[in-house]
Amino acid sequence: MDTINSFKSAFVAFIGRPNCGKSTLLNTIVGENLSIVTPMPQTTQKIMRGIYNGEGYQLVFVDTPGIHRGRHTLNKAMFRQSTKLFADAGIDIICYIVDLSRASGREEDEIAQMVADTKTAACILFNKTDLCETVENTIASFFSKYPKLSSLPSKAISAVSPSAKESFLKVIEPLLPFGPKYFPGDELTDSSLRFFAAEYIRKQIIELTHQEVPHAAYVEIQDYKEYADRHIVTANIHVETDGQKGIVIGKKGAIINQIKKRAEQELAKLTGTPVMIVYHVTVTPKWRDDKRFLGEMGFEVK
Repeated sequence: MDTINSFKSAFVAFIGRPNCGKSTLLNTIVGENLSIVTPMPQTTQKIMRGIYNGEGYQLVFVDTPGIHRGRHTLNKAMFRQSTKLFADAGIDIICYIVDLSRASGREEDEIAQMVADTKTAACILFNKTDLCETVENTIASFFSKYPKLSSLPSKAISAVSPSAKESFLKVIEPLLPFGPKYFPGDELTDSSLRFFAAEYIRKQIIELTHQEVPHAAYVEIQDYKEYADRHIVTANIHVETDGQKGIVIGKKGAIINQIKKRAEQELAKLTGTPVMIVYHVTVTPKWRDDKRFLGEMGFEVK
């Protein structure tokens, strides 16, 4: 690790409501599509980390599931996963992302209070300026409602714009502590290829199916083999009902073949190697409330 006194580094947690733009901003900053982004709320299921290297500093981003109190055991596990970062000594900076295009609600109240109470350094990014016609008034209303946050450094951005990166860095650089270089300069993430394989398959399920299927689908990577000429992935797509299984497969396998093809193409771009996905679709009834299953899949359940 780099221990030169002048070097700075930080673990930065992106916090906010579902679909506020956390994953989009991460992708914009690192310049790669590390986090899957879809219009569906709660696209992010598990925490992933992205890495950005600047001149004399390194940022390790922790992209979290949107803070949301859902009814399933899965939702509760995701909620704990995100909110425990407020008390995590390994997090140096909390970056609170506020969606300007949506009115504040109970979830925003809860997150704002957590940010106000945290002892960790924090900043606020007001996102989706491109979707808000009254940016200044909306921000003023936000601080009027949550006055304890008015002293935090903040900036209005549009995470889909390349300029969001520069705006973010200007806000966060004064908050950076001195620290080591945790990862080599050419790394963009510490997540495994198994993680990305699952995410890319899940992204296609979200985009190509409908109704309850996206929230009821979980992708388990059972095997990932790397050969010189190709990568072979064995994936099990868990759904909760026979009806959902039929939707994922589609008439004569039309949907599952599209999911497979698109996911193979995305993973091949990441790896630089041809990819073949071997898939199974399994009905696992009520998996979102099955504590044993969730624990086996890496979720922290109580």
